[in-house]
Amino acid sequence: MFKRLTLSLLTLAALQVAPSLLMAQEAVVTKAAPITYIATGVDLRKCAFPFCGGYFVKAVNQPLTQCADGTWKKACHAVVLDTKALGWTDEQQSAFAGPFGQGQALVQGQLATGEVQGIKTPVLTVASAWQGQALSKSTGVFYAVRSTGIVCITTPCPSLAATRLNSRATPINPDLDLSRTGASDAQIEAAGQALATTGILTAGSLVPVYSTDYTGKTRRGTRLVASEFYLPAKP
Repeated sequence: MFKRLTLSLLTLAALQVAPSLLMAQEAVVTKAAPITYIATGVDLRKCAFPFCGGYFVKAVNQPLTQCADGTWKKACHAVVLDTKALGWTDEQQSAFAGPFGQGQALVQGQLATGEVQGIKTPVLTVASAWQGQALSKSTGVFYAVRSTGIVCITTPCPSLAATRLNSRATPINPDLDLSRTGASDAQIEAAGQALATTGILTAGSLVPVYSTDYTGKTRRGTRLVASEFYLPAKP
């Protein structure tokens, strides 16, 4: 196993079980393009469900998030985290609730107004869920990273494609360094395998790297140094 692994061309809540989670099956919302959200905290206000409870969430890589009522805020309220599209059991939902409420997981889905117990309520309907691996603090920009299937004999090489989440920016082709996240060798190895299938999500910073090709010419590339990375959640 490699403690330091640079994935490039060589690669390949504290939340209790709340009504907001258990009653997800009662929520009804319309469909829209998925957005990637992270929880900024759990709603511990003292008032009756569904007026209180659930989470405060924000869209990653964005200064403001469009809430279920159409307003734009730094963080939005989501009373219900609806994971029924994932086919999870109540036990699996509960297992995911804690890490998500602590900001250690990401969900991709839709924040909209649904109806719970006959009351219009902000609902976060989950299309996919991703679990943080190192459980470290996520800093930097969030990306989706996957293998392009391209193999080169020199660097830089577009063997990976990184797409900035919640953005229409053109994908970039960096190397990927997961060694600074504090994840275990097994977790990093699992990420390397996932690049060719589901891909992974990461948070991190881009840094320039330089290499010399077989002609002696110096080439400039880019490396994505991750602070945390996420694999598909399997609670």
